[in-house]
Amino acid sequence: MNRLFAAFALLGLVASLAVHLAALLGIDLATRFPAVWLLFIPFLFQARRVLGVRPSRAAIRALCPGWALLLGVFLAGYVMLNFLLFLHATEGGGPAIRDGRYVLQAHGPVLRTLTADEYRAQQANTLRGFSGHWLIFYYVPLVWFMACGRSGAASRTVLP
Repeated sequence: MNRLFAAFALLGLVASLAVHLAALLGIDLATRFPAVWLLFIPFLFQARRVLGVRPSRAAIRALCPGWALLLGVFLAGYVMLNFLLFLHATEGGGPAIRDGRYVLQAHGPVLRTLTADEYRAQQANTLRGFSGHWLIFYYVPLVWFMACGRSGAASRTVLP
C-alpha cells in the first residue's frame, strides 16, 4: 500500500513541479486547466492520517534518512524564498477584472491598473506562489511512503 501512495505522491510532485515551472515562465496553466488547483487536496486528506495530529520533530528525524531531511530543508528554504518573491511581485494585491479593466487590487481597493500582459503575468505569479507550496505538500508524503514510514515502528512512533 505504501508503494501505491508513494506513486500517487510522486505523480503529484511531478505535476506540481510542471505547474510551478510553467508559472515561473509566466504561463498561467490555471486559466487553461482550472482543475490544477485541486493538486494539493490529496495531501490534506493523507497528512493527518499518515503524520498524526502533532508529530514531534525528534520522532520524524529518527524515522527519516538524513538525505530526505536535508532535501526537505532545502525545499522548504526554496518555498519560503519563492513565497517572499511572490509577495513582492503581487505588491500586496491580486489580479482582478473590475469594470472591464485589468487591475491589481488588495481586498477591494485598486492598487493600479494592469495591461493585459501584466494581468496574465500576475495570474501566473499567483499560481507560482501556490504551486511552490504544493512541492512540499507532495514531497512530504512521497518521502514518508518511500523512506520514512516503511516499518511498523514508524507508524507507532509518529501516529497517535
